[in-house]
Amino acid sequence: MADTAAMARNPRTLIGWIVTAILTVVVVAGFVIGSPRQEDRIARLGSSIKCPVCQGEAIIDSPSPTAKAMMEVLEEKVAAGETDGQIVSYFRARFGEAILLDPPFAGKTLVVWLLPVAAVIGGVWMILSRRRSTRTPVVK
Repeated sequence: MADTAAMARNPRTLIGWIVTAILTVVVVAGFVIGSPRQEDRIARLGSSIKCPVCQGEAIIDSPSPTAKAMMEVLEEKVAAGETDGQIVSYFRARFGEAILLDPPFAGKTLVVWLLPVAAVIGGVWMILSRRRSTRTPVVK
């Protein structure tokens, strides 16, 4: 604790901490405010859309001609200025909900999202109930 008080008294250390804090705020603000490049959007969307031919593989990673054609459509739509929501809706309308690698948090897919949470809660409950039942009082 004495080291922290000594560092606080040193003006160089204080200035270093202030500069670090300012740079951290600038970097975080850049990530939040900055708009992604077209290549970044294409890669992100291509990673979230499933190839209808390959099992469980994103269209950006799939070598199939169908996935390559879908990537071309994706690139055209991004270049045309469509939003991510419009692009995803386009592919959903043609291929159904199963085209998304990450299912939406609604409707039938709600079970997919809530089942792991329920499993963790059940596991914690089992562990705690076993710990309680194994503690038997010692009678003298």
